[in-house]
This record gives sequence, C-alpha cells and structure tokens, in this order.
Amino acid sequence: MAHNRTVIDVTQVERLFYIMQYLNNHDYATAKELAEHCNTTVRTIYRDMNKFDDLGITIRADGHAGYRMLENPIRSGGRLTKEEWMALTLYPILSEGITSGEHPFHQSYRTGLEKVMTHVQKGDELSGAGAGLGERIRLHSRPKDPSQFNIMPKMIPAIATNQTVHVTYYAISRDKRTQRKLDPYYLVPREGHLYVIAYCHMREVVRVFRLSRFETVEPTGETFKIPRTFDIDEYLSRRWSIISDDTETTFLVKFDQEAARYVLEDDFHVDTERMPQKDGSLLLRTTVNSNEEFLRWIRSYGMRAEVLEPHDVREQMADEYRTLLKKYES
Repeated sequence: MAHNRTVIDVTQVERLFYIMQYLNNHDYATAKELAEHCNTTVRTIYRDMNKFDDLGITIRADGHAGYRMLENPIRSGGRLTKEEWMALTLYPILSEGITSGEHPFHQSYRTGLEKVMTHVQKGDELSGAGAGLGERIRLHSRPKDPSQFNIMPKMIPAIATNQTVHVTYYAISRDKRTQRKLDPYYLVPREGHLYVIAYCHMREVVRVFRLSRFETVEPTGETFKIPRTFDIDEYLSRRWSIISDDTETTFLVKFDQEAARYVLEDDFHVDTERMPQKDGSLLLRTTVNSNEEFLRWIRSYGMRAEVLEPHDVREQMADEYRTLLKKYES
C-alpha cells in the first residue's frame, strides 16, 4: 500500500529550522523579516509556510503583524521523548561526558539511541557499530568535570524554550561568585569554548558568559522574548573572539613568510584585509573592539608578527618585549 510522504529538500530543511527558531524567539515576524533572516525571497517564505501545514506545525498569519507559531515543533509524545531527542542531537555536540553513566541525560542518550537503531535494517553493518558510534567520536579533548554535567542539560532547554534561569557564576577576572538571573539568548562557540549571550537582570544589559564558569543553573519558571531590536550579528561584530573592549582600533600587522601561510588559511570572526607581499610576507588590516583578545592572538606568533599600526600599540608591544628580554637575561 502506498503512503503519501512530504518531500523536503535539504536547503528547505535548514530554512524551516531557522524559521521555527526565529518564531520561537519572537512574538511575530513578517514574511519580509523572515526572508531577510534566511537570506531568501518573500515568495519562498510563503511556500515554506505551506510546508509547515503539511508537517502538522501550526503557524498563524495575523495580518500586518506577521506570522506567529501556535504549536511547539518539539513534541514529547512521539517515538523519541524531548529529552531523548536533545540527548541524541544537541548534547553530544555541545556537552561532554554524556556517554558516562554519571551524566544526568546518559539514560536518555542510551534509550534514544536504541530506538533509532531499531530502524536500521538487521544485518546492515551499521546496526552493530551504531550503538557505539557516539562514544567513538571524541569531540572534546579533555575529560569533563562531573560537576559540570548538570549545566548543559539545564542551559540548552532554557535557550530552546526561552526560560529565565537563576545561576551561580564565577567571574575569574574578579575572583568572585555572583548570583544572577539571566535570559539566555544564544550559545556561541569561540576558540574551543562555549559562551552564553544573555540579558543579565542584575546589570540590566546583555552580557557574555563563559559556559564552563556556571556553577549552578536552575529554571525560574519565567519566560522571556528576545527583543526585535537585538541583532546577534551586530552584537558580535568586530569582536576578535568574543569579549568586547570599550574602544575601537584599526590594526595593521606584518607577518613573516612562515606565519603568512597560516594566517592566510585562517577564518576570522571579523572582516580582515589580507595583502600578500612580494617577499612572501603578509600585511593584515582589521578593525576590532576587542584589543586585548586581538593582541593575545598576535603574541602567539612571537617574532613572526609585527604590529605596524597604531603607533601607541606598537610602542606598548616594544615595551613588553624589552621587559621580557630583561627577564631572560637576568
């Protein structure tokens, strides 16, 4: 007996995911707004909305206000529970230690994996290997402190469902622990670490928090909406990695021939102008508002990098290296 199936191409799957996430984070969104968010046309957004109907996800059009999601696309009544779905998809990528019996979502990971494996045809070579595949791919190089196992399983659902959380956070720069209420907006990876972009109720401003420095995370039962005026790309613009300084600086740096090859293949979070020279060296020009992070990266190249501009920073670097030389000569 033939069954009708909804056919969706890969590009549309990604677009539908972005639309669902956007609608989940905003009260309303117009077709034009969604088109700009997904880098597509308004006509395509109209077709996507029809596809949501086919998938059984209810999105209502309210005139000029735009679209509004009436039904959460993540359901717990299917073959996989919500916990199993997250344990299989998000936690193995973003968390550590889920294959350990100590992890609070380990059992959901195991039962979810067993359900998925029942759909693999018996005798297929994956049926024997799939159960251990998650344990064979090592996405993190260091063993995770078991005390951190409870952080990710509470933070991810809070981000996904717009739940305000109460946290204990350790600020390493001040060597101090604080109690805060946060509205977690985004989870951002940078330089091997994960950072939470969140509205801090204590400071009444959006701040950046390193995930590994949360000691406790507890849902408050309150919900929030990300303001339409908040643009994550704008917020992160001109940050060399993740932390922002108060000042904006344009740097011109020269890398020697050996370092130039590595700098040319790097992907940066900000716009950079890279100008190869005839002698094999490289000039890099960029404008950032995270000077300390940028200079930390420059220092990692040692003698192979030279700050040419601005002049005051060049003098600062020269003073540092003179001080370092005295240490080694003493």
